[in-house]
Amino acid sequence: MFEINPRFKQQNATLEAELSTYVTQNFSAWKLGLPFDLNLSHPKQMPAVIAVGGGKGGVGKSIVSANLGANLAQFGYRVLIVDLDLGCSNLHSHFGVAMPKKSLADFLLTKTAHFRDIMLPAPVQGVAFVAGGREEIWGDFLENPATDLQVLWDALVASRQQYKVDIIVLDLGAGTHRYTMDFFSCAHLGIVTCLPEPTSIENAYVFFKMALWKLIDNMGRRLGQTEIAQDIKAALANMAGGSLTSGYASCFRQLQLSYPGFIQELQKTIQARTVGIMINQARDQADIDLGTSMEHICQKYFGLPTRYVGYLNYDESVLKSLKNRRLLVSDFPHSMISKRLSIAAAQSLKILGMQRRS
Repeated sequence: MFEINPRFKQQNATLEAELSTYVTQNFSAWKLGLPFDLNLSHPKQMPAVIAVGGGKGGVGKSIVSANLGANLAQFGYRVLIVDLDLGCSNLHSHFGVAMPKKSLADFLLTKTAHFRDIMLPAPVQGVAFVAGGREEIWGDFLENPATDLQVLWDALVASRQQYKVDIIVLDLGAGTHRYTMDFFSCAHLGIVTCLPEPTSIENAYVFFKMALWKLIDNMGRRLGQTEIAQDIKAALANMAGGSLTSGYASCFRQLQLSYPGFIQELQKTIQARTVGIMINQARDQADIDLGTSMEHICQKYFGLPTRYVGYLNYDESVLKSLKNRRLLVSDFPHSMISKRLSIAAAQSLKILGMQRRS
């Protein structure tokens, strides 16, 4: 399933050492922001996690997830891509295959399959994927606010030891549903995909806010200080002004006087993960520059470590590859958008502290 290109085989030990070094860094602070329990004897035993989300549907999350994962595999890593757009699953179509018979629904809902049974080989060396399953299966699950996703998180964490997975890419659902924000908070690198148009930009900023608030909630639960977490969220919601100088980052400095211990730990938790920005369907320089502006605002206003991962130009190759039932970077490897996806993958590795091997 995860056979690596022969030219990379002699470098496997080095690759694993580099990956382990990154995952180990700031592990305790990263763990404090998780919504799930983490039963792990050592952080070296888990893969790096990239989550791809967005404030609205149709911004290209699945395109980014599938092709980013393929490029990471080209750089010598074993990649597992998981479709978590439950109820609107289409990751499989980007690999040119029909909805598989075994999906995440069989593992989580009916419990008729082991996790290894739903890890399917993609038509790209070094990549496996998990399909989400058909929409009608997920209805009651998505409406239940108490749904427990711990079993899925455990399987993802264990995939490094059991199946030699180096990097997991989570293709999240649209919007800020609870389970979407749960898994975004689990990522070492969480990429927010955005279109260069007003509603998409506005929804992306809502996503940034909810990502921050999710970390506060998770920390409050783990520290047994849920009331303090609620007080901090209330203070952020009620703060005056909307300029960069009076954003959440500024409010944290004021809150530190009242909640010094919590705010100190929160800052560590925030710094232990990175928010990435990807602009999709860029048509001109103003669209390209939008990512830099959003990076600056996200850092100054929300106080989140943010990096502009890159942009994807508007390209009809995307639709053509879907019609051809082939992965975009395989069907049009020399297109400009394929080159931009390769650059985004290299930038993601750089953010993660992992080296590109090519």
